[in-house]
Amino acid sequence: MKTILRIVTNPENIISYALGFVVMWFGLHEIFSPQDWVVFAPPFLGDGTFTISLVVIHGIVLVSCALLLFLNIHRRIAAIILTLVFIEIIITLVTQSGLSDIAVRDIGLCGMALGLAFTSTSELNKKRNSL
Repeated sequence: MKTILRIVTNPENIISYALGFVVMWFGLHEIFSPQDWVVFAPPFLGDGTFTISLVVIHGIVLVSCALLLFLNIHRRIAAIILTLVFIEIIITLVTQSGLSDIAVRDIGLCGMALGLAFTSTSELNKKRNSL
């Protein structure tokens, strides 16, 4: 019971699991229904097989990062990768349709990923200093 309470009350874990859930949700949707996500790809890629393949790869990256966040394995690396992915998504969304509710949501998720990357860094430094 103490372990569960410790996991649930740690802010880094809460952010990690929440971000992981959202990223897993969208990643799985991109893998299983890539044709629904092609509209969000940059227009110069078109909408053919190559673009669908890129959407699936994007989904695999999201799911992989979500698993790393859930399992607390290389959490900082996953958070940094997600930060870069969200920056890519935000730039694409803003250039295609301006600042929309979807772009604002992704800005918030990017902030969570960035905060998690820095939190993981400070936790890593604390562990190193205590040794």
